[in-house]
Amino acid sequence: MKNTFLLTIILITLSYSGFAQEMPITGKVKTHIGELEFDHGVPTKETTDKLYYEKDYQRAVQAYLWSLPIVGQAQWRQSYLDMYDLKPNQSVYAKEFNDRSLILTANESTPYLFTWINVKEKAVVLEVPPGSIIGLYIDFWQRGLTDVGLLGRYSANGGKYIFTGPDTPRDQIPYMEDVTYIESKTNNIWSVVRFSGSLEEREDLMRSMRTYFWDEEPKMDIVPAGNRPGRNYQPRGMDYWKMLHAILQEEPVDERDRFYMYYLKDLGIEKDKPFNPTAQQKEILTDAILVGEAMAKSMVFRERLPGVLRKDGWRHVMGRVVGSEPGDAWEHTQRTKYYDRLDPRARYTYEACTISERMAFAKDGFGLGYGGMFLDAEGEPMKGDKSYVMRIEADPPAKLFWAVTIYNTDTRSLIITDQEKAEIGSAHETTQVNDDGSTYIFVGPKAPKGWESNWIKSVPGQGWFPYLRLYFPTARFFDQSWPFPKIVPVDFKDYEK
Repeated sequence: MKNTFLLTIILITLSYSGFAQEMPITGKVKTHIGELEFDHGVPTKETTDKLYYEKDYQRAVQAYLWSLPIVGQAQWRQSYLDMYDLKPNQSVYAKEFNDRSLILTANESTPYLFTWINVKEKAVVLEVPPGSIIGLYIDFWQRGLTDVGLLGRYSANGGKYIFTGPDTPRDQIPYMEDVTYIESKTNNIWSVVRFSGSLEEREDLMRSMRTYFWDEEPKMDIVPAGNRPGRNYQPRGMDYWKMLHAILQEEPVDERDRFYMYYLKDLGIEKDKPFNPTAQQKEILTDAILVGEAMAKSMVFRERLPGVLRKDGWRHVMGRVVGSEPGDAWEHTQRTKYYDRLDPRARYTYEACTISERMAFAKDGFGLGYGGMFLDAEGEPMKGDKSYVMRIEADPPAKLFWAVTIYNTDTRSLIITDQEKAEIGSAHETTQVNDDGSTYIFVGPKAPKGWESNWIKSVPGQGWFPYLRLYFPTARFFDQSWPFPKIVPVDFKDYEK
């Protein structure tokens, strides 16, 4: 016992001695931000200036990662305000290539209906018709509010909903029977609705939806997108912070975000005050965007978050691998028992957009199963000047349909070429299927002869990555007995007919 006590005293003394050597009372210490100098334990003026700068810089980087979802939503809305002078409860109907070409990881299989709702002054009523509809509603922090249609509580039977928010006056919330009340934590709400069936059936369903303030006549106000590219990937430079400042003025501060609002205060961004950053604040904010985005890119393209990688190397874009610990899987509430998922939220909302319970946690034959792959079979990024093949094995486990969509690594949106094509799958009539039921997908700057319908054109000098989507995935998706494809660099001449 005595020897143990003496050993403990020695270890404590050595630890204290080591600390004293690392942080001198007077003198200099080397750190990753350079030398720090102290005068009798007090940081010098130069060291203090350096440390305050570093504090603000670190907080700006983290504020970028924290704010990605709400800035993405604000950018999306702003693009429609600029193009269509969009009003609350109006919807943009996107069915052409360019309509969705700059939307984070949109697909080409189905037309979209994008709707902006604002409930600050009064509640909004949503009427969903019976039919084959897959829809979701989110708040502006991209937290899922509800699924509607096939994945919602009423399935294909339609349904009626009333949306309210944190500032909706109580006298502007009606009482109605046989409706579902949805309370948002933000005044702004966004929806993404998809339709299946023939084009005529899809458009009939779209025109049968109703979104309106509770004291108005039921209506659906639809703006044709007109093959114009609405955009929701976040701006860069000071425009990012200007957009963040503007959208924060519209929303209450969530309890979980109060520390971040304190971070922003020292960077010139506050509620109820104009954004007039100093020269030093601009310098910090401008550089923090570069480092923050580089961190987000690392989270996307070189994944280290636990619980999301399949054994075939593909990543679950949403949700987690069945049987794994929850880890840092992205899901619709962003919440665990002891913390909210910050890095997965930043990763997902840099790479993609919108979420719902049934997108995050599909069940056998119900929901959406997504996978993303960011390196080829040789462990290298996919390059636009090289040629690749993916072999989709027979009988993909999807009750509705499957699709592979190709995205630009810089914009995280559809790869844009004169081909105006970024997707191949079972919903596309021109897709060629091999005799054994498998499907080749080719990506490269020039088409392989005989496989033009299964080819997506890439752009030399630009990178790309794929999503594989399974609509209403079945058991072999969950137990991983159906493998996602390898992305193999090849010479297309070996495949030409």
